[in-house]
Amino acid sequence: MQGDAIFILLRILILCLYIVPIVLIIWYAIKLLKLQQEKVKILRAISQKLDKFNNKI
Repeated sequence: MQGDAIFILLRILILCLYIVPIVLIIWYAIKLLKLQQEKVKILRAISQKLDKFNNKI
């Protein structure tokens, strides 16, 4: 009986070793995409300000 419990816990641990890296990769990819979107938004704002400045000259 106790051997079965250890076997089940070992299987759960092995399953977690496969799932955790996948979850971390997905989290990192989402974080990276959000950061890139924020950078694009800032660069667009700078570009618009430069366009306004160039039109005044």
